[in-house]
Amino acid sequence: MFKWPGTPSPKASAHELADYTELVCWKQGNTSTTNLSADLGRLEENHYPDGVLEEDESSGIVEETYQEIEQRRKACRDGYPFALDEQGYSLSTNRDSGSDKHIIYKYLLLATRLNMKDNRVHADIDGALLFEKLAAEAARNYLGARAESFVFGTAAGTVDFPGKVDALCGKIREGKGFENSGNAPKNQKDGKLDVVVWIDFADGRPGKLIAFGQCKTGTYYQDTLTQLHPDAFCKKWLKSPLILTPVRVFFVAEALSPSLWHNASCDAGLLFDRCRIVDFCDDISSEVLEEVTTWTRAAARAEGLPC
Repeated sequence: MFKWPGTPSPKASAHELADYTELVCWKQGNTSTTNLSADLGRLEENHYPDGVLEEDESSGIVEETYQEIEQRRKACRDGYPFALDEQGYSLSTNRDSGSDKHIIYKYLLLATRLNMKDNRVHADIDGALLFEKLAAEAARNYLGARAESFVFGTAAGTVDFPGKVDALCGKIREGKGFENSGNAPKNQKDGKLDVVVWIDFADGRPGKLIAFGQCKTGTYYQDTLTQLHPDAFCKKWLKSPLILTPVRVFFVAEALSPSLWHNASCDAGLLFDRCRIVDFCDDISSEVLEEVTTWTRAAARAEGLPC
């Protein structure tokens, strides 16, 4: 998995090459299948001087990459910040690429392809923690106008795990608070739980749709897809069990290709990748949008990308 400003392996998958193509387009204003073929040729020569991919293999992966880009364009609705020509051979910066959803897409692209361990803080904003806030907003929009959200993970700004559980129970009006606070592990931060989203009823009674979500930026998250167990979390940390077991949700900044989707969804539960998040970011808070915009522009400047 390549990290910008590096280049992908000549054996990279179509979804990696689609990210690379988008970043090149962002930097240059436009690119094409011809440009990607040339880039792959140079990469192959550098990596395999005694034998490169056959021409039909190279053209095949280029075609697959641009098909991936077209799928992203459709999946994001009006949120894709790049434009394909009618033939699907060239990519350019969308004239409306400064719109809110386009900026969110670019944030997620950078949150995937930058090194989010060492290069996550820009303009004094932690881009990885910001993802939890954005994920909560997208999930709230997905569940509908009356849905509410709560950031439980590190982005909540406190390491008081019992206090966060108490606050969560107060918000959802179930669970009765933290159980056995004296036995909480000292290093317990969030129990793998980053965001909670729910839809309440006017009667205030327990028994409602609740979703527990985990968030991951970067490209190394496959081993974490099954870490969050809502039922176990409730049994371990709540005084009273929830009437309905929360739905498990996983948020990832990467855009997953169809070939990866089925297995990842089976492991993760309800899966929100980059395009699904953008799809449901029509109405996010001005505070989160401002942080996303500020971080994205600062990170872009640091990487030599137009902002």
